Amino acid sequence: MTRARTFRASAFTLVDVMMAATILVMAFIGMIEAVTLTATRLDHARRQTYANQIINHEIEKLRYATWTTISGLPTTSTSLAIDPLYWPTWNSATRYAVNSVITYNGVWYRCSTANHNVVPPNGTYWTVVTTGQTTDIISTLGATFTLARTLTNPDPVTNIREVNFTVTWVVKTSRRDSGGNPLSFTYTLQNSAWFGKYGLNLSYQRS
Repeated sequence: MTRARTFRASAFTLVDVMMAATILVMAFIGMIEAVTLTATRLDHARRQTYANQIINHEIEKLRYATWTTISGLPTTSTSLAIDPLYWPTWNSATRYAVNSVITYNGVWYRCSTANHNVVPPNGTYWTVVTTGQTTDIISTLGATFTLARTLTNPDPVTNIREVNFTVTWVVKTSRRDSGGNPLSFTYTLQNSAWFGKYGLNLSYQRS
């Protein structure tokens, strides 16, 4: 006697489809957040590297300075101009405010009139300069950078000077607070260097 076998066709229900779609959406959200976080960390690393280069440049300049220059530095916090070596290249997509500084074709410029997509050298909007000022606006890598220096009181025995450099950068984001104002975040990087009258120099970094 032959027993007949029966087969039942199975299919996805609406609930199954909704659960699968939910899982996919959650997975995509996680991937997007991971990519965003990675990009943010890379941007922060680039800014830290840039800040470190600025400070190291200042330390190296002091290593070539005379002891009279080093011993005469004020102990109070002093704003410093960032060397034009670190000014950003002119960008046609950037809106420049007065005192924004850039480099273009090997020449340094300071914005004299706010503008957008005005190519230097246009005397109405740009002024050719050779040195930086503390009022300069250094905007690059999505942040605005400033530099300051302090000097501790010399050691009474060794007469060694400790010079501290601090780079501060402010990052404005597309996020807004409860009042509708753009959120900004401030970061700092510090380096300290010691200078002796007879060439006893060393430095370390802290952030």
